[in-house]
Amino acid sequence: MTLQRLLRPISYSEYQILEKWRERILMTMVATALIMALVVFIPAFILGVKEKIRGLLILNSMVYLVTWGLFMFRGVRYELRAVTGIFLVYTVGIFVCTRLGLFSGGPFYLFTSSILAALLLGFRAALVGVGLNAATLGVLGYAAAQNHLFGSPVFFATSERAFAAGGSFVVLNAISAMSVAILVRGLHRIATRQTELSRELSREKTELIDTRQRLHSEIEVRRKSVEALRQSEAQYRLLAESINDVIFTLDMKLNYTYVSPAVFNLQGWHPDELLGQNVAEMLPPRSLELAATTLAEQLAVSQATDDYKRAAVLEVEIRHKSGQLVWVEVTAAFQLDNDGRPMAIICVSRNIAERRKAQQEREALQEQLTRSKKMEALGLLAGGVAHDLNNVLSGIVSYPDLLLLDCAPSNPMRKPIEAIRESGQKAAAIVQDLLTLARRGVVTAEVLNLNTLIEQYLQSPEHRKLTSYHPDIALQTELDAELANITGSSVHLKKTVMNLVSNAAEAQPHGGTIVIRTQSRYLDRPLKGYDRVAEGEYVVMSITDQGEGIAEADLSRIFEPFYTKKVMGRSGTGLGMAVVWGTVQDHNGYIDIASTPGQGTCFSLYFPLTRSEIATHPTPPPLELFQGHGETILVVDDIPEQREIAVNLLTRLQYDVCAVASGEAAIAHVRKTQVDLLILDMIMDPGIDGLDTYRAVLANRPDQKAIIASGFAETGRVKEAQRLGVGAYVKKPYTMEKIGMAIRRTLDRP
Repeated sequence: MTLQRLLRPISYSEYQILEKWRERILMTMVATALIMALVVFIPAFILGVKEKIRGLLILNSMVYLVTWGLFMFRGVRYELRAVTGIFLVYTVGIFVCTRLGLFSGGPFYLFTSSILAALLLGFRAALVGVGLNAATLGVLGYAAAQNHLFGSPVFFATSERAFAAGGSFVVLNAISAMSVAILVRGLHRIATRQTELSRELSREKTELIDTRQRLHSEIEVRRKSVEALRQSEAQYRLLAESINDVIFTLDMKLNYTYVSPAVFNLQGWHPDELLGQNVAEMLPPRSLELAATTLAEQLAVSQATDDYKRAAVLEVEIRHKSGQLVWVEVTAAFQLDNDGRPMAIICVSRNIAERRKAQQEREALQEQLTRSKKMEALGLLAGGVAHDLNNVLSGIVSYPDLLLLDCAPSNPMRKPIEAIRESGQKAAAIVQDLLTLARRGVVTAEVLNLNTLIEQYLQSPEHRKLTSYHPDIALQTELDAELANITGSSVHLKKTVMNLVSNAAEAQPHGGTIVIRTQSRYLDRPLKGYDRVAEGEYVVMSITDQGEGIAEADLSRIFEPFYTKKVMGRSGTGLGMAVVWGTVQDHNGYIDIASTPGQGTCFSLYFPLTRSEIATHPTPPPLELFQGHGETILVVDDIPEQREIAVNLLTRLQYDVCAVASGEAAIAHVRKTQVDLLILDMIMDPGIDGLDTYRAVLANRPDQKAIIASGFAETGRVKEAQRLGVGAYVKKPYTMEKIGMAIRRTLDRP
């Protein structure tokens, strides 16, 4: 250890440890002794050599060498080095006392050795040093009193003097040594306490630093949490204020506690106007009942399952600030407290007016589709029945014409035959109603004016008969003088007018007024009613009564066949409204119905308008115009009665006629014998139908002429046959004029 190292300021760690101080004191003493001893050692060495004092030379050399050893061997245990140093001082003191006497510097060495013992080794070492000094002085004092000590002064001539002088020295030495020991002990305790305090302070400082760091971390975490919360709240607020859906919360008493700004667009209220209000003030009774029931059910289920994490979705009406009602879809869920119990309700409402509107339109279209499919199914049934009835009625309608040709006006059988013909024609009219229901009744279309048809009906026997049944009914007409024309069948349209007027009269059993109106109308947008009327130009006929009205539950069924509340046998067959529906469909029209129970009903029929003009009707042709000239005709029909009727009629018309019962027989006949015309029944069972028969005939005779006669209706296969070359289509039961004119036009065709 260098002198610079020994003399530098003590570090805080070294100050806390007493052994460090004692080590430093020891090393300081050794270093100082090595330096200062040079001042004494050199003269003493010279003196010892000059005066030949070998003891002085040996002592000085030994002390100096041991001191260097203490300085160099610092790894030796501290206590051993401290004892060695103290012993050196003690030895020097003994040597000086024995050589120079007790009044020399020797006692000071002894005195110093005990002080050093107290300083370097503590209280016990100080006691040992003082005791050793006392014993040493006692021995030296005794030797001095006996003149055995070299250079002893006269003062120690007696033992009493030696004791007196030595006692004072020992007392002073003890006081000094004990004081130093106590001082060192006190300093040690102070240093120990200070070390403990320093350690405690350091620990507290460390804890304080740790606490400050934790606090800083917590503050930072809290700051970040607050910032994250602020950002989250800002995002949620931005979300709540940006979306079109209304977000709101209710307490468990259903009072508004928060409402997003979107409520203004939905209900016209500002959020502040709703806070604190009860949701019951915003709901009409029906919606309030639904909301209360749903909430009660949700609470009951949640309490039973102890699961409140469920949401309910319901559609309700809610009040707008203007007083109107707005349809909304509300999704509601419970907001839970720390115990998992509901403390509030959070809701999201969405405007579903357009969705409900679209849904209602879909339901209306679905209802129309269902109604159409049902009517189509009934129409298929009616069409099949009409086909069979036509075959049955052919004899009743056709044979009277043959009989009347041979019956003179004065013949008493003429009137019964005419009655049979009239009954057959009425039955055929019923069949036509069935075909209309089947939407297969409109075979030919002509340009018509509804005003003319209405006036013709009002002059008809059917209307006179109706007024006789309902004398308390007044009928008014408001017909547009500039009414546009339509294209259709006059027979079916007249029957439609008749059925609607009859229905209106039946709806007023105690009398009333029926109003028939017509007008030309342009729709620039679709009209939503019983049917969805497309935009376009229409001729509208409406028939209004002041009767009992139609219940909402009956509106979807009023056009079904035989669904009637009329008096069967007097008012009709139950097909009247079905005929109306079928006629309107066949004319590509629409129906709208406005009815209020107890106030009356208005049927409005929309028919597409045409710019064409009405053609003039020729007078009935004379018999000579459609008579034959001996041409050969082959009748193909699977019904024997139909073949017989056709053969008799055509024979009277001067044609050469033969008949077969199937398409296969017709093909075989044509291969053998050429005929001028084929009359083909469209539906033949069993075997091939009229279309397949005609195709097979054309394979052998490409220029073969033919007409179609059927009791069913015009179909796609009939049109296909006409495309292949069939000249005309005649509907059964046919009259002599109808079949004759069809044959004549086909035969006269190039």
